[in-house]
Amino acid sequence: MGRSFYIITALIGFLIGVGLYLVVQPTILILIGIMVFCVVGLLVVRRIVNKPEGAIGQSRLLIIFIIAVTLGLLRATLSEHRITPSQIDFYNEQKIEIEGVIVETDIRRDRAKYKINAKTLIFNDQKPMTNDQLPIKGNILIALNKYPQYHYGDLIKIYGELKTPGIFDGFSYSNYLSRYGIYSVMYQPRVNLIKSNQGNFFWRAMTFLQNKFMEKINQIFPEPHASFEAGLLVGARKGIPDELMEKFNITGLTHIIAISGYNITIIIVFVMWILKSLPRRISFIVAIVAIVLFTLFVGASPAVVRASIMGILGLIALNYGRQNNIHITVLFSAFFMVLWNPKILWFDVGFQLSFAAVLGLIYVAPVFDKYAKKLPKAFGVREAIQMTLSAQVMALPIIVFNFERLSIIAPLANLLVIFAIPPAMMFGFVAVLLSFISTPLSLIFGYITWGILTYIIKIIELMAAVPYASINIPGMKLWMMFGYYIMLIGLLAYYKKWSAN
Repeated sequence: MGRSFYIITALIGFLIGVGLYLVVQPTILILIGIMVFCVVGLLVVRRIVNKPEGAIGQSRLLIIFIIAVTLGLLRATLSEHRITPSQIDFYNEQKIEIEGVIVETDIRRDRAKYKINAKTLIFNDQKPMTNDQLPIKGNILIALNKYPQYHYGDLIKIYGELKTPGIFDGFSYSNYLSRYGIYSVMYQPRVNLIKSNQGNFFWRAMTFLQNKFMEKINQIFPEPHASFEAGLLVGARKGIPDELMEKFNITGLTHIIAISGYNITIIIVFVMWILKSLPRRISFIVAIVAIVLFTLFVGASPAVVRASIMGILGLIALNYGRQNNIHITVLFSAFFMVLWNPKILWFDVGFQLSFAAVLGLIYVAPVFDKYAKKLPKAFGVREAIQMTLSAQVMALPIIVFNFERLSIIAPLANLLVIFAIPPAMMFGFVAVLLSFISTPLSLIFGYITWGILTYIIKIIELMAAVPYASINIPGMKLWMMFGYYIMLIGLLAYYKKWSAN
């Protein structure tokens, strides 16, 4: 067995261990005991010389797998949030006064949400703590009316009832927010602005640029085109009407109005196309640098970071995946992301779907190679169909399990829309950049972009109106999802063996 086989086994074992923590929560002492036992076993196996090499290799593989699973369980155990008096959520279900800095803003059409990094705490106005302050740490999500608006870096004082995020219609808001280190919420608190510009200078500058960028988008395009273009370029879809948003859901096209791996891949391809006269390695490095800068520009949220990593991997998979050991790269990326924050494996559907989509491009796409060759290459039709079907096959059970809905029309909708996304992003981006220099000149590219966006919206409306475009599939269980993937792995293994003969 080659070294790569052991590495793959270890990476998969770690991810399984983190996932297994939702079912089994062993104590740290038990995990350490298992680790010691396995390490001793591995040392013993290395000294065995009278057994066939195959048996030794299998024993090593099994022990490495158990060690990796144990490490995954240990990392998940250490990531568990523990409530202490120094944590803000220790005071949930109480009316308190908190002083903190706004570290993230989410301004929507009719409301605003702010992520607050808590600094100090006062229990109430009548019974202040010593020196009127108690050092505190942790994050709070507050919900307010849209106006007055606050900004990144504002030091504010809020007063209201601190609450634990609840469960709504079977959706665990608590699990959802825990991915971002948020365990407390406050609705419509009393807010007083103390001081501005208290955040990190770099992020203040990035936030300022992003706000200016959004202003220019709103100046050039009418609604819902402005919000649609903002979704394509910076992942902001807050102004899209609820009715249109539902049509995106029906047609399975919500991924185009969020910063997804697909959007990131388009940016990389565009940069590499501009630099195509340079050596491929240099243009690829420049493209990755552009993605890093773009990620910082839009806020470097966990979702955007994940999309950037998965987008780069998706491009590698499409261009090099069948010649190189891309699956190790994908597993390493997932490993480091889960090592940093295990909760994304449990509660981040976006991570799960992106990871599944990349695996689909690597393992499922070759199955469609023979049939895809019969499709036209013009406007990226062949690649769009192959990429969409491969991702859908791999992500299907995750979609049904989490959303209890399956878009039947999604493959056709993607085919009719996907080829229009790159020019919509490219011309829209050029229009916004030119608007800083000349508004009339920017409108030339703005009208082109408006026409492309109108086409996409009309297609979405037509596809959403098709009877049974989306069907509800409630009640999917975990064992069904695992059963699906076991069968899929078996079919892919059979296909690989059959195609090799």
